Amino acid sequence: MLTDLVINPFGAHLADMLAVAKAADAADVGAVWVTDHFSGNVVGAPWSRDPFVCLGAIAAVTQHVDLGVLVANVTNRHAVQLASGINSLQSLAPGRVRLGVGSGAAPDSRFSVEHDMVGKQLGDLATRQAMLTDTIGQLRRIWSADEFDAVTDGAPMPPVIVGASSWATIEVAIELADGVNIRRTARLADQLERLAAADLPDDFEVSVLDFFTPGADLGATPSDLIEAGVDRHIVTMWPGRDLAAVEGLAARIL
Repeated sequence: MLTDLVINPFGAHLADMLAVAKAADAADVGAVWVTDHFSGNVVGAPWSRDPFVCLGAIAAVTQHVDLGVLVANVTNRHAVQLASGINSLQSLAPGRVRLGVGSGAAPDSRFSVEHDMVGKQLGDLATRQAMLTDTIGQLRRIWSADEFDAVTDGAPMPPVIVGASSWATIEVAIELADGVNIRRTARLADQLERLAAADLPDDFEVSVLDFFTPGADLGATPSDLIEAGVDRHIVTMWPGRDLAAVEGLAARIL
């Protein structure tokens, strides 16, 4: 099982984000991800950072680790703009890019403040899932040049990973994507059990998103994920606070 890191951009300084990424590149980390948020208000932080600017900088200082956005908000990002950003990242890190997509926040959740800022009206779960389905289809048509010509440069489409917390969204991932990233909730055990019994596509990847606890062993994978056959354990980091843990992991590898 691979361990991945998600770098939180809230109130973060890019130098700290790059330090975490460079330490991850020296360690046995599968991928470095950046979340897609433009306002620190969602967590009470003074600001956030653009994921694509950060990932471009990370690509320039790393050589081995995969890179991706976890997850791009399809309510706020049109498929063409998303494809252009991801394909530009591919030009900086060939063969190392992964594309996480999600359906956007629920109305009246703490994350919905960002949608209010850009005047996006949030629909119910079914409406947001329909938009997610449509966006994944558009992305595949863009990379196959069947629609929206002259957006990508001929690089192969990166793996598409759907962020999910409900079984209905997991089903969208099984049908349309290359993997699913499930946020740990009280439903996780049941969801992993249902996935184990499902007829999954070949090479379909299952990952679980956790938050790193300061003082914990970053290299230790939760036993429930090992038993469930999860492919990736993705851990959310705060770059300034958690840098020492990533450097410690790199030191053990080296």
